[in-house]
Amino acid sequence: MAERVFTLPDLGEGLEEAIVSAWLVAEGDTVSLNQPFVEIETAKATVEVPAPFAGRVARLHVAAGETLAVGAPLATFEVVGGDGTGGRHAGSSSPASSVPPGVIGGDGSPSSAPARPSVAATPAVRKLAKDLGVDLAMVSGSGPGGRVTREDVERAANESSAGSTHEIALDEPGEHVSRGTTVDAVPLSLTRRAIADRLSEVAAIPAVTTFRTVDCTALEAVRADLDVSPLPVVVRALAEVCRDHPRLNAAWDGDRILVFHEVRVGIAIDTAAGLVVPVIPDVGSLGVGEIAAEIARLAGAARGNALTRDDTVGPTIAVTNTGSYGSEFGTPLLNPGHAVTIALGVIEPRALVIDGSVQARPACTLSLTFDHRVLDGATVGRAFGALVELIESRERLDALAR
Repeated sequence: MAERVFTLPDLGEGLEEAIVSAWLVAEGDTVSLNQPFVEIETAKATVEVPAPFAGRVARLHVAAGETLAVGAPLATFEVVGGDGTGGRHAGSSSPASSVPPGVIGGDGSPSSAPARPSVAATPAVRKLAKDLGVDLAMVSGSGPGGRVTREDVERAANESSAGSTHEIALDEPGEHVSRGTTVDAVPLSLTRRAIADRLSEVAAIPAVTTFRTVDCTALEAVRADLDVSPLPVVVRALAEVCRDHPRLNAAWDGDRILVFHEVRVGIAIDTAAGLVVPVIPDVGSLGVGEIAAEIARLAGAARGNALTRDDTVGPTIAVTNTGSYGSEFGTPLLNPGHAVTIALGVIEPRALVIDGSVQARPACTLSLTFDHRVLDGATVGRAFGALVELIESRERLDALAR
């Protein structure tokens, strides 16, 4: 049998590193081609990686919970005849002797993670353990055949909750921390670190935010007829406006401006791990109902750590629903790669002047943040006005694809 090394592949656009969330096999186990053998957590999603070879797992190069760079050895397989790929190529097909420096142990042999026993648990229990930070290998299963149950995981989490954060005394406090203050030091997740890195890039964008009050009488009527939230109606209306005002759907690219033909809307979704922005592609080709279904699917996948690479790549414009948590309006940030982010504030009764008289009507504040390198204020004002006019028109909303 020959040894084949599989390196961590690039699971997403620009991925540099990822966390080995959980091993689904142990050293010595036999695997079939395409059998899921490891869970990898990136800043955007947790994915199961299929085995690139059929054979025996000879070595796990890192322990669960460790961070690994793209291209670094992940696992070594023993395959019959030196090829178990069935025509597929792994991230690396070099033998173990060619493992690069940095993964060589002190005895000169390739380093390996300690063999971890296989744990009997359902996928739902495995996910619960990961969410609660419980190592299943350390849990005694009370189920049939030693299977770990939900109650076992919850009990283990409760027993270790006192040590879930590290309490430290700041002997040398920072500028804004009082001397002697005691704090909880919370390690950064990949998602939180990615958000922080991205916001550092965002700070360099010359962004401006403008606001409009919108009479939502027509919007509320249409969304009630379709049995959807206001968000998919606004997203579909935005795609319509982008046809007449294409600079909304654009991006700064150093020495040029890219104007995209396809409207790919990023939807900001709050998850336990932080904010993620999955993407609805080609919104202009979808009906309001289809957009609503896709938002629901993406939200479920985001909160279940099940987004795929295709779910997160290439937004050309973004929308965030700040009204979902009662906010009247916000100043949404831009992500590098698109020039406009729109925030939908809470819809509630407001006093509006209609035909010279004050009336209580459902209304909201729309916020639009734009990259001033791509768009001027007057251009944005015309496009924003067109969006407001569409949202306030029952006839035009009814004409949108359902």
